Amino acid sequence: MKCKLAWTHLDFKPGGYAPCYRFKLYDGHKFGNVPAKPDVNSAEWIRIREQLKNDEWPDECVDCKIQEESGLKSYRQRSEDLLVSEPDYNETKIVVKDLQLKLNRACNYSCRHCTVASNSNFIKVGKQNPEIAKRLWEDHHFDHVIERHEHRIDIPTPEVIDYLFENVLPTVERLEFSGGEPFFHVEMYRFLQRMIDDPSIDTSKITLIYNTNMSLTRFKNYDIAEFWKHFKRADITVSMDGTTNVFNYFRQGGDYNKVLANIHDLLSRTDKIEKLLFVCTTTAYHAFYMNKIDFELSTLKEILESKYKVEVKYRPTFVHWPEGLDVVNLAELTKKRLYEETEDTEFTKEFKLRLKGKRTIPHETFKDIVMLQDQLYNRDASELAPKIFDYVY
Repeated sequence: MKCKLAWTHLDFKPGGYAPCYRFKLYDGHKFGNVPAKPDVNSAEWIRIREQLKNDEWPDECVDCKIQEESGLKSYRQRSEDLLVSEPDYNETKIVVKDLQLKLNRACNYSCRHCTVASNSNFIKVGKQNPEIAKRLWEDHHFDHVIERHEHRIDIPTPEVIDYLFENVLPTVERLEFSGGEPFFHVEMYRFLQRMIDDPSIDTSKITLIYNTNMSLTRFKNYDIAEFWKHFKRADITVSMDGTTNVFNYFRQGGDYNKVLANIHDLLSRTDKIEKLLFVCTTTAYHAFYMNKIDFELSTLKEILESKYKVEVKYRPTFVHWPEGLDVVNLAELTKKRLYEETEDTEFTKEFKLRLKGKRTIPHETFKDIVMLQDQLYNRDASELAPKIFDYVY
């Protein structure tokens, strides 16, 4: 089977390098820890490519395997449209054309589906409420206990950054920043400036991609639009899972109206954004509002495309872990009711398919998570998300 990612892509994951962010790194993996220099032509990387060429699923590719076997579109399949280069699948020695960087885990949100591995803000939250955090992160597997992450090296060292500039970036055509929140990272702005100043890198041929919550477009003395003037284009993937109160409830620290204002601000100040993608991180929290989310995103798409020269798309992505947040693990009668109430659209198609899946854990698990998170964040679902409140309480 073909997978562009294994032939063109390098991803910095918490704990190591990998062909993509969905790739599972098991204990004792040999793909490279972040303090080391990445080698996309090591024996382990070649093994992955050989297995894929032979139509075998590598153990590390279990996420895409599960999604495709469930009838959902996997990241492997979506990458066919996302990535810029068509690789030579017979090539044994490859160069990186697509690079995904996580330069920092810092974030200004504390979203209910996120974990310590992706957001260092949870360490602070966890220390303020250690008993609740322990129950969430141990009993419900919201990653691991805090201590495992406080001293974990999961962002590139200066030596690795130097290596990237010397050996990887000169061939890169597409550079994707994730986080944390990339616009919240001084390291990202400094990285872009170093690229602009480096004569071996032609930034005018590089497309930038951002996975962002769009909570800000300026940070300290940095204005992201000024940096983009030196690049081919900058496309944006915005986390937009919910509308107004539901968004603010799910994304602790978030402000839906501010996000909208920032989107308009950025589109009005730069012509570098050709594509804008809204991704709805679909969990059991969102299952009760899918019709409303679909309508709001459809309306927002029409407004933005009529006002700016930008192509806007939106789609859901599904949380399968922690299992308590997977929509498949809601109560069966609730799933049946939601299936009947949810309209048939392109946006809801995969969601309704997911509702028909078989539950893997008790449905009470989600209720436990909601109550613990409401305590952790001191939030009340009764006003912000009444349908969730009715289900849980």
